[in-house]
Amino acid sequence: MPEPFSIPTTAGTVAVDATEAAPGLLVFEIPADRKPDATHRWMLAHHAGHVLAAFETEPAATKAAEQVGALTDWTRSVMTAATHISLGLEGGAKAFLQLLRDLGGQDPANA
Repeated sequence: MPEPFSIPTTAGTVAVDATEAAPGLLVFEIPADRKPDATHRWMLAHHAGHVLAAFETEPAATKAAEQVGALTDWTRSVMTAATHISLGLEGGAKAFLQLLRDLGGQDPANA
């Protein structure tokens, strides 16, 4: 069941309804008044609010959360998770970003 969540943006904090798709990873749809022409409206984010990728559908974002959920303990700080990905995943951050793209993710700034 979605719960209220605040996402920090460059335009200020935005309230969304988010679902924890995997421990520490949230999925939510960006509000209709934000980027109305965006095709990738479903965000996969760390529980601290850092968005990892944008997806076309909620099921795609949820599947990605399930896939990347096993890579690190996302319930920890975003910096701890990022360090673990960079040092623990073969290929580091580049491999992680490629995995998100392979799962249908886009850079959230360009989605």
